[in-house]
Amino acid sequence: MATSNFESNKFTPLVGYWCLPSGHLNDDDRHVLTDLYLPILGTEAFSLYLLLWEKLPNKEVITQRKSHAELMSLLGIDLKRFHDARIKAEAVGLIRTFQKKDDMGPYYIYQLFEPLTPDEFFKDDLMSIFLYEQVGDNKYNFLVDKYTHSDLILKDSKEITKDFLEVFQLSNNDLINTPTEVKNAQNSFDTSNDSKKPSLNETKVPQLDWELISDRIQQLFKIHPDDLLENQELILNLHAFYGLDEITLIDVIGKTCDIVNNKIDPVRLKKSVQDRFEKNANISVKQQAPQENDAPDTATNLNRSDQLILKQAKAQTPADFLASQKQKSGGFTGTVESRALRDMAMKTYLSPAVLNIMVYYILQNSPTLTLPLMETMANDWQQNNVQTPEQALQRINDFQTKPRNPKRRYNNGKGRKVEQATDWSKVKAKVPNNQNEQTEKTDLQDRLRRLRNRDN
Repeated sequence: MATSNFESNKFTPLVGYWCLPSGHLNDDDRHVLTDLYLPILGTEAFSLYLLLWEKLPNKEVITQRKSHAELMSLLGIDLKRFHDARIKAEAVGLIRTFQKKDDMGPYYIYQLFEPLTPDEFFKDDLMSIFLYEQVGDNKYNFLVDKYTHSDLILKDSKEITKDFLEVFQLSNNDLINTPTEVKNAQNSFDTSNDSKKPSLNETKVPQLDWELISDRIQQLFKIHPDDLLENQELILNLHAFYGLDEITLIDVIGKTCDIVNNKIDPVRLKKSVQDRFEKNANISVKQQAPQENDAPDTATNLNRSDQLILKQAKAQTPADFLASQKQKSGGFTGTVESRALRDMAMKTYLSPAVLNIMVYYILQNSPTLTLPLMETMANDWQQNNVQTPEQALQRINDFQTKPRNPKRRYNNGKGRKVEQATDWSKVKAKVPNNQNEQTEKTDLQDRLRRLRNRDN
């Protein structure tokens, strides 16, 4: 497992720490941690995570925080092993780490998250595949059987469950007008912790007719609406990235579903849509790009070139935008770069229009999209709250015009003083002349003889 660089001069045992809970760790979570996470984390990262939950502050204040030396002493590990254990817990989403500084000095904040539910864990490609590699076929199947809950027993049964208001009585006035105290209490709970995973901003994505999709896939392919809802985020992402309409989505869901269990197959669905795109992307592109004679938007301070690319970024899906940019340059859309862009769209908070601006910038400097640069830009934009394509363009312009430290500027050798090499082929060796050398020696002896005679 790859680990990040460890800098012991910045992280010492004397640095303090503080734990921030996000949710509550119960007994079921501990069983899931032991069965599913321990084989991935190893004992040290597993123990560190549980220890941090035990160290949650009760009535302490931040000025009474403890140092990392206490944690390392309890775990019996050194600084390097502590760091490696921590980043493993970070990598699987159990911990988020923040740095902060006050009058007492720097300290770390560890935000602790509950583990995934078994259903979420086994549906996650990375987690389930890595677990399979760690425990092997037999143990993996045992864990699947342990956490699989079959609903077959409910078949042909009749539900008689009572609703809340059938059992509990509330006054009509409270039902219509929520009491102020209740509203204030609701507002005091932060719901931001639920947004650990990136999701699309639905107001920026053309709406889908979910009722139509649900009705049709249930009639044609016997897929239950609940299964559609379980895959809602994936379908929304495919809709936003590839621009698929309801009819197309219904068709591709039906062609890739599991006909035995009448379930949507997310892996086959993504592959089918990707193959469909690659088949059509290099043949023709939707002509949605603005023409050169379009009137620029005078309400912005962007130049005409930026305004035109801005209109195109807003008008096209990332898939079509990528294909149009590659065709404009005379290239073609590659499998690796289109999949990299799709994965980036599904795992970041960036809107399709903002991703298009990223694609435009990268392709101005490189013939293909490169994942490291995409991840670097995505991280930078998320950290700087870039939410609109206008902000993305401004961020790029600021980066390009910002003065840099000349000692750290590397521009393919341009502007650097280079010492001229000597052309040794033009240097002629000086060959001594024996006759001249003998004459000079004779003259020297004569001068010495005269000096001696003068002294005498």
